[in-house]
Amino acid sequence: MAIFTKPKLLFVFFLILSLVLVSQCYDQNPRGDQDPQQEKLRECQQRCERQQPGQQRQLCKQRCEQQYKKEQQQQHERETGEDDLGNRGPEKRYRKFQECQRRCQSEEQGQQLQECQQRCQQEYQREKGQQVETNPEWEQQEKSNNPYLFESQRFRSRYRASHGDFRILEKFNQRSQLLKGIEKYRVSVLELEPQSFVLPHHCDGEAIFVVVKGQGIISIAEQDNKNSFNLQKGDVIRVFAGSNVYMLNKDNNEKLFVYVLAKSVNAPGNLQQYFSAGGQNPETFYKAFSSDILESAFNNPRDKLERLFGQHKEGIIIKASEEQIRAISEHASRSTQQTKGRTQGPFNLLKERPLFESKFGQFFEACPERFEQLRDLDAAVGFMNINQGGMVLPYYNTKSTKLVMVVEGNARFEMACPHLGRQGQSPWSRGQGREHEQEQEQEEGEVHYQKIRGNLNVGDVLVIPAGHPITFVATGNSNVRIVGFGVDAQNSKKNFLAGKQSIWRNVDREAKELSFSMPGREVEEILQKQDQSYFVAGPEHRQQRERGEEGRRGQDQYLSSILDFVF
Repeated sequence: MAIFTKPKLLFVFFLILSLVLVSQCYDQNPRGDQDPQQEKLRECQQRCERQQPGQQRQLCKQRCEQQYKKEQQQQHERETGEDDLGNRGPEKRYRKFQECQRRCQSEEQGQQLQECQQRCQQEYQREKGQQVETNPEWEQQEKSNNPYLFESQRFRSRYRASHGDFRILEKFNQRSQLLKGIEKYRVSVLELEPQSFVLPHHCDGEAIFVVVKGQGIISIAEQDNKNSFNLQKGDVIRVFAGSNVYMLNKDNNEKLFVYVLAKSVNAPGNLQQYFSAGGQNPETFYKAFSSDILESAFNNPRDKLERLFGQHKEGIIIKASEEQIRAISEHASRSTQQTKGRTQGPFNLLKERPLFESKFGQFFEACPERFEQLRDLDAAVGFMNINQGGMVLPYYNTKSTKLVMVVEGNARFEMACPHLGRQGQSPWSRGQGREHEQEQEQEEGEVHYQKIRGNLNVGDVLVIPAGHPITFVATGNSNVRIVGFGVDAQNSKKNFLAGKQSIWRNVDREAKELSFSMPGREVEEILQKQDQSYFVAGPEHRQQRERGEEGRRGQDQYLSSILDFVF
């Protein structure tokens, strides 16, 4: 036994010694003799020699050297935690914080300066590992300067009962005159508990219903006919103004959620429901007529009519029995129908082919060109799904204003807006007169876009005006699902500003060169670097992936060095 023990111990000793030596060698030169940054510099300069004439060639080489020095510095900081002035740890963080503050002072002013300095402070605290403190006053000011975001608290219950709720968002033009173009539209949410029933009523507005969760039945009673339709998640149905409607959640366990876009036909933005059924709660509109009128109209004595129109006191949303549900469900269908030249009935948007998709998301849209039910309203309906860690590439809508609502998950957004003032104070807010608006338009202005940003939670509404570049990023540990209504949607398109399907692929190289004051080929290399389309990995997901790849490369090189030495 002792014969084998000594050689074995010697082998282990030499193996450990070789690992230590290799580790020291690797620490001194972790990337080997060949410097990847230097190789990239050489390739960049050679490309300048081949492609650029005269003075542009020299400028191109200078940019190569600047990029090389920048990458060297970044690598040095990653490996040593030390910057070019020898600052380490706390000194480096504080120097970065000071630079951020100076940049704010040179680039921003007024309220935006305060917000910029607040972001510097938050980033400094985050890097120190401290809990980020926020200034509630600044956060509130940022929200008040954003006329496009309507948090879920801005919905008001119009009809609330133990078996459901009907909530409606405030008028858009009450928030800002920037939204005057959509003043006729209102957004609302109908929430029904299992086995609940909504009393018959009609509305003085054209409406689009979108089922975002659950299943139910909608019945539409008109002068000459009645149609009943089964509804499920993803269904879109048009309800014409004045149609007498009642609804039912037929499920025993799941709630029914319906998002509604309505366009008023009387006073702009003023929508009213008219209840023919009911009694004291809700009050039936029959009670507004004189008794003798009702007696003649119904050919019944007053006492019977008073009993009929005074009995109901339970509200507009009530519990239905299983027998009543079966009876109402009996004649419900899934098919669309033609009635007096109008198409009635639901279509399921989620069963359509996505307009575009990738592994990080999908987008479905029903446009008025394809769906007759949406044509006379000139409206569109869309579903956007962004997978965990993903984002939609920046884009803008060419013609349509979008009203989007978060159904599931959480997201953040950023949007470029030319209408808000440079100091973050909008002259368009409620209470300002037309004189101020005209003065703002007549100003000799430089081009400036206000960054509009915020977090989106379930139930929040965001208005995206036509032409405004925007992006959404999924946050948290779940997917994000968003439903959107499009106003003035006929012939509107989404133009993407980055990625493989970007509009820049159809711009001449010479036009790019003139636009960015850089060589056209170099502009194209930058703009075409993103080889994915529509949905891509978001900032957090991308950073995690890059850190993981860098760590794996280091481990692979280290292991390879050990194996080369041993074998």
